[in-house]
Amino acid sequence: MGLTPSPSVTTLPSAFAAACRLSRTEGELFERCRVALVRRFQSERIWFSVASPTNSVSRVGPAGGYEDAVEVARLASGQTEVVIHADPLVAEEMRAVAIPLALGLSVVLELRSILVERQAALDDAVFQLRALRQVARLLSSVHSTEETEQLILDFMAEVFFAWWACLYRLEGDSYVPSVFRSLNDRLRPGAIERSALDSALPPGATPMSGDDVSLAELVGPGAELVVPLDAGAERMAVLVLGSRISDKLYGRAESELAGTLSFAAAIALKNSELVEQLHSAATTDELTGLCNRRALEERLAAEISRSLRHQLHTSVLLLDLDRFKVVNDTMGHAAGDRLLVLVGQVLRKQCRALDVVGRLGGDEFLVILPMTKPAEARVFVARVQASLRELEKSSPEFGACTLSMGIAESPQHGTTVSSVLAAADNALYRAKRGGRDTVEVAEA
Repeated sequence: MGLTPSPSVTTLPSAFAAACRLSRTEGELFERCRVALVRRFQSERIWFSVASPTNSVSRVGPAGGYEDAVEVARLASGQTEVVIHADPLVAEEMRAVAIPLALGLSVVLELRSILVERQAALDDAVFQLRALRQVARLLSSVHSTEETEQLILDFMAEVFFAWWACLYRLEGDSYVPSVFRSLNDRLRPGAIERSALDSALPPGATPMSGDDVSLAELVGPGAELVVPLDAGAERMAVLVLGSRISDKLYGRAESELAGTLSFAAAIALKNSELVEQLHSAATTDELTGLCNRRALEERLAAEISRSLRHQLHTSVLLLDLDRFKVVNDTMGHAAGDRLLVLVGQVLRKQCRALDVVGRLGGDEFLVILPMTKPAEARVFVARVQASLRELEKSSPEFGACTLSMGIAESPQHGTTVSSVLAAADNALYRAKRGGRDTVEVAEA
């Protein structure tokens, strides 16, 4: 006559399922299942031995008494095997209900595998959404090209947990490392020939493994993923990622995510370049490449404000090219334009890093000399005059090239852009009346 399981035993599968639902870790899961058995059979001396590829749990149960325990049930699911041991006093009773035990454990292992798989998929989805959100933030904010390059490199390296990463930008016939970061002893890589890389990684290509025969020789050993950053038909950059800190390989999911992120990164780079081009067009004199009037007035306003705040001196030089009308009338406007370019180059070469030089219009130039008094500005004037004498030797067709100059200083001669420029203009007018190649300082 068969033994009918007690009502408490028939509830084990649901108890195991509840344990699976409530547990956060594998160890906690098997401890909850063990506790369910302890309650059913009124004995603490029950053990779970677990063997799995992760080896995260070896044995769950009390510290003492295991050496006298006997095996009650064994169940394998995939690569995980669970063995139940119990005190001999309850082992026979548990063997009598081995089928419900096996059923309950099979429910646990099956639910566990499903939950782990779905949790991994959910984690991947959440991770990708966060990555896309970060890229959206990058696209929605305006940065310089240099800042955008650094943001892209840092972001992509951190998304894929790469030991090192390098962003290549096109310069002439080569892709040159523009930004590089490394968490190990990786050395900064060298340039790559443009034609060779474009051939191995044609426009529109998806991210490729660094082990690809055509790429390996170009990107060097240790590169594991090569990601083109293409904005339509234009290649903005190429990103090379090294091995991952987690030692995991770049799989299909990582390659697809890199492809999605690379397009957004390429658009961000393109946007930053367009913004810089627009800013340059709005602030640069088209002929000489120097600052234009708008940029000069903005910078002068900033320097005047700083001089007032910190009791500093800022000098400005208003310069007018002598006999420029004669050059235009006798040699033509093209020659006059070329002379303006040459004079602009002379002025820029003699400026310090903190100085600003620009063309106000026509043959008038303005130089802003922060932290400089009029007497000190004359040192700059002497350097310019010496360079113009050299220009006469290298470009004799223009004859003697000289400048009339007016110097004004803030705050002595004015505390606004208009007042300082007016003072410099008055000084320039006196210099013009005094003859060519003359310098005058504004009157107090």
